[in-house]
Amino acid sequence: MRFIQILALSGVAAALAWGNPQCYLQGYGDLVAKADNTSLTLKDGTVFPYHTDKPTASWDDKINNADLSIQLSQPYDAGGFETPPPYLFDPGRLRYQPFFQALYGKNKAAVEKNLVMIQWPTLKGSVKLPVTKVAGVDKKLYAIGQEIAKLPKKERIWAEGATTYAYRVIKDTDRLSMHSFGIAIDLAPTKTQYWKDEAPSETAHIGYRNTMPLSIVRIFEKHGFIWGGRWYHYDTMHFEYRPELFAPACRMQE
Repeated sequence: MRFIQILALSGVAAALAWGNPQCYLQGYGDLVAKADNTSLTLKDGTVFPYHTDKPTASWDDKINNADLSIQLSQPYDAGGFETPPPYLFDPGRLRYQPFFQALYGKNKAAVEKNLVMIQWPTLKGSVKLPVTKVAGVDKKLYAIGQEIAKLPKKERIWAEGATTYAYRVIKDTDRLSMHSFGIAIDLAPTKTQYWKDEAPSETAHIGYRNTMPLSIVRIFEKHGFIWGGRWYHYDTMHFEYRPELFAPACRMQE
């Protein structure tokens, strides 16, 4: 990955000023009416500031106080993975929670009104998984499952043990997990890797580990899902629907 290699040399600062508010309009065309460097407006009339005045000087500030601009501050470069992500490079992990609550549901009851069940193929048949129908996420995840089902068994086995919706906070934080909105899925939880198993501190220096096949990752990315294995704080079982990071305005240029 060309951008990852650049960042490995120049540091995360190279990603500063990345991002274009048009990524939201392009990524969520059915839900976002307009977006610029001042604000973002949903089609239901909800307006969010593009920048907030909360502190963002430190990494802990960024992860806890991300706004819409910070959410796009690190580009997601789908493709190969020749080198581990550089220090504190977590494209898509810096999230502005009110935006997702407005899209998918402001609380548990509101989210659950939008949940539908999809069939997820396994090596022994299929299971039903709850997923949001907002933005057609259910249809996209169903299509992903059908494509994974065509992979060789040695790769398909990494799509077993799938879990989706669970209204909860991220471990050791008060931030809602993306599973709370029905837009995330975890695969092979007993065989994949999670950074907190190595170090609990957000700013700790950690090694990178992954066993998730890139054949599965690329299928998810084709449908607008980012992978937690592209984060310095790796979560290799985790995929979440984030179309803004694949929008033309935020796509890496050759």
